[in-house]
Amino acid sequence: MNTRRLFKATTAAAAAVAALTLGSPAAVASPAAAQAGPLRTTASPASPASVAATSVYIWATHVNVRYDGADADCVHYPSRGSCVKIVATVSRTRAEGICQHPGEEIVDGGYRNRWWTLLKLPDGTIGWVNNIYIQGGEKIAGVPDCGW
Repeated sequence: MNTRRLFKATTAAAAAVAALTLGSPAAVASPAAAQAGPLRTTASPASPASVAATSVYIWATHVNVRYDGADADCVHYPSRGSCVKIVATVSRTRAEGICQHPGEEIVDGGYRNRWWTLLKLPDGTIGWVNNIYIQGGEKIAGVPDCGW
């Protein structure tokens, strides 16, 4: 694995998360912290929001939320193969859509989709979910494309 690419990808993901942490510098995960487990954020409820996240609805049940901050491929090409760590399993819940990025095409129930959304779950866990399991179509309106 190219360490420069890994650092760049991890930094990009941390920057996206930092934008949603309401300006709390302690909430930004370092590359070492990303290797330790699921990325979680903490924010002060009194802090003003610097970026408005889009609320999305995961309509399916038992949906795996995947993230591996130690693998640049997970950040740049979300897939079951590159994001092998399942950081949560959710059912019919709301989350904050951070950004969306093309990755592995998922086929389920006669539908197919190659777009994945990086989510922040209510408990602060960050991870990817394929848009096939999120209400709204191939690309989710209001959720920006990831900038990397």
